[in-house]
Amino acid sequence: MRGERDTGLAGALAVPERHGDTAALAAAWADQTVALRLAGAGHAPPEIGAHLRRSFLGAMGRAASPAAEAGRPCDWDPPCALDVFRREQLRGPKGDGLPKPYVLAAWSDGPDLAVTLRIFGMAIDWAMAAAEALVAGIGTILPWGRVLPGAGGTPVIAGREIGLYRIVADPPPNAARLVFLSPMDATGTDAMAQPWTILSRALRRADALSRWNGMALDDEVAAAIAAGLRDLEYDVTGLRPGRYASPNRHGQARQDPTLAGQLIVRGDLSDIWPVLRIAERAHIGRHAVEGLGRIRLETVEAPPPCTKEE
Repeated sequence: MRGERDTGLAGALAVPERHGDTAALAAAWADQTVALRLAGAGHAPPEIGAHLRRSFLGAMGRAASPAAEAGRPCDWDPPCALDVFRREQLRGPKGDGLPKPYVLAAWSDGPDLAVTLRIFGMAIDWAMAAAEALVAGIGTILPWGRVLPGAGGTPVIAGREIGLYRIVADPPPNAARLVFLSPMDATGTDAMAQPWTILSRALRRADALSRWNGMALDDEVAAAIAAGLRDLEYDVTGLRPGRYASPNRHGQARQDPTLAGQLIVRGDLSDIWPVLRIAERAHIGRHAVEGLGRIRLETVEAPPPCTKEE
């Protein structure tokens, strides 16, 4: 798919072509996923996502403009891939930066490590450059000797697949289970005590990322949906707190609170269900680019009505 180039990427993101409700956001959604299989690397540590992100961006820098390498807006037309995937493209009036147009994920699949790079909307124009950078970073930059000591070096990439995905509308259930396939960053509000904030995070992220698909919610619509989240019923008994250590390039281990497990939500999900469908593709919360907040949605059957014994 091609984004509008006459106003530049930043202009297209700042002024989306369309506004609509959450169903419209989901209908406009498009992403492309690069899936790799790393043979024998299934015992990689939880912080592998941070290593993948740094090696991915590092390899992308080899074909970047000098301006992009220095963290400035790329002066090439079209911009180089590093500008698209590393630089903050837009900062809103509330001070929130526009999320990067991708997420990485990694999980054990038997003896192997499954790795995915998912790219959103207009950034799909740079998908092949990103796929090549992911492979190059894994093969030449990621410090496998430290990440998997004793494993015998860089794992072989045993397979690669690339696929385009669009969200198909489906009726919202009366109850849904969010299964966290990776921990969600829980910095800030106590999500165990205020579980609607988990869905609020998903709403904000879906709204912001939809700009990469040329869509956005009106502020009034977003505020009304966020307020209505408090009226839903939440079962947090399946959630459990934890910590996530994400080493940075200086070797410092950043420790952040997380939530894992599952959350059940009941009530009128008509407005938030399309957002949760987007969250399945784009994750929830901070550090999503390195794999946190990955979820799977499941519908939950309502309990049968009580009958009076005769």
